[in-house]
Amino acid sequence: MKVSLKTGVSSPTGWTAAPAPLSTPAMPASRPASRPPESSPDWLPATPRRRVSALVGGYVVWVVSCAVFFALGVNVGKLFPFAPAMRRPLPVADTPPERPPERAIDLSDARYAVQVAAVATADEANRLVAELNRKGFTSAFVTRPTAETGNELYLVKVGLYNLTTANQVSEELRRDFGFRAARVVPN
Repeated sequence: MKVSLKTGVSSPTGWTAAPAPLSTPAMPASRPASRPPESSPDWLPATPRRRVSALVGGYVVWVVSCAVFFALGVNVGKLFPFAPAMRRPLPVADTPPERPPERAIDLSDARYAVQVAAVATADEANRLVAELNRKGFTSAFVTRPTAETGNELYLVKVGLYNLTTANQVSEELRRDFGFRAARVVPN
């Protein structure tokens, strides 16, 4: 280590200081002398050091706040272990789904049924009856083929109604349930 007598600065052995510049350019005379920087308001940090300390301080406050709220949240369950939980009413699964109300049948003039389909097999007819029952038409039934009528198909029908009600049910089956072949027939 070598200490310079002129500057008092130490430098490692073998190192030499850079030579000083030969001349420095002179400042033009037309420029006014530089003014000191204006002081900034108190709320605005003037130096980078103040800005950094303000940022660090804000960050520390934020971290401490998060830690406090986390600790409170963790300890709530420990402080109140037997607190009643919020209870929701359980859905009632024992009640069957509501069906549309059956139409009142006046049997004195109930001579009409609504034929929904004519199918070749008993299985297909029974499947359609089950589907109609699920849709709320509990009076669905199957007419089996008979030799007297010459019919070879299983006819799926709904209810015994008077003519006005049978027409309404037929329209409802076509419009709302997609049975396009539904028609009123005498029973």
